[in-house]
Amino acid sequence: MGIKEKLVLPVAKRWISGADLHAAMEDAKDANSRGMGVVVNFLGEEITDQVAADAQVDEYLRLQQALCDGGVRGFASVKLTQLGMGSDDGAMGRRLDKVLEGAERLAQLLWIDMESSLSTEKTVSTYLDAHSSHPGLGVAIQAYARRSETDMKLILDQGGMVRLVKGAYREGPDFAFPTRAEISKSYERLMASLFERGEGFAIATHDGALIERAKALAESSHAKFRFEFLKGVRDELKTDLVKSGYAVSEYLPYGSQWWAYSKRRIAEHPSNVWLLLRSVV
Repeated sequence: MGIKEKLVLPVAKRWISGADLHAAMEDAKDANSRGMGVVVNFLGEEITDQVAADAQVDEYLRLQQALCDGGVRGFASVKLTQLGMGSDDGAMGRRLDKVLEGAERLAQLLWIDMESSLSTEKTVSTYLDAHSSHPGLGVAIQAYARRSETDMKLILDQGGMVRLVKGAYREGPDFAFPTRAEISKSYERLMASLFERGEGFAIATHDGALIERAKALAESSHAKFRFEFLKGVRDELKTDLVKSGYAVSEYLPYGSQWWAYSKRRIAEHPSNVWLLLRSVV
C-alpha cells in the first residue's frame, strides 16, 4: 500500500466498509441496528477477463447468502461491466441471470448501478430486457444525464424500479448537464415522475433541499420509496429521517478495489470531501 492509500484509507472507511465481505456484513448489521436497510456493492468495474468476471458472480452469490444467513435487511447492487459488459455481452447476460437467480431464490431484490456514459445505453437496454422476466430488479438513473428523462419513462412504462442519483462520473456537456443548478432541476423533474408513477424507488442524494422536496412530494403520494445515503455521510440526517418514519438505506461498497473507488469520489467530485469533513465534524 502506497503513501496516498495510507493517507486516504482512514477517511475512505467512512464511506467504504472495507476490503472483505465480513467487514461489509458488520456494517450492514450496524445499519440495521440503527433502523436502516442496506444496499451492498462488491467493488469492481470494466472487467474484460472472463475468469475474473466469473469470480465476480461467485462473490455476489456469497454476498447474497451472507445477507440471508445474517438476517440482514438489505440486498446487493452490481455493475454490469464487472460482469463483462463491453467485452462479451452474451456472457455478461448469463452472469447477470445467475446473480438474479440467487436474489430470487433468497427473496431479495437486486439493483444495477449506472456507470459512465460509455455504458449507459447498454445498461438501460439490458435492464429493460432482464426486468421483463425479473420484476425484482432495479436500476440507477443519473439526474445529470440529459437522456435520463427518456430512459426513466421507458423504465416506468415497464413497471421498473429506479434509484435516482445525481451522477458520480465526469462527463462532457453533450451527455450531462454542466451546472449544479441544472442537475438539481433535472433531479426534481425526475423525482416528481417517480412519486407520480413509480413504486419501490430510492431517492439517493445528500442534498438537503432535494430531500425536503421529496418529503413534500411524499405527503401527496402513496408510493413506497426510501432515502438512500452513502455510508458515513450525513449520519445525523439519516437518524432524523428514520425517527420520522421514513425508510432509509445505506450504500455499503466493499472489496479490494476501494482505492480506485475512493480516487473517483475525490477526483471527480471534490464536493464529497466536504461532505465527509462535515460528517467528521
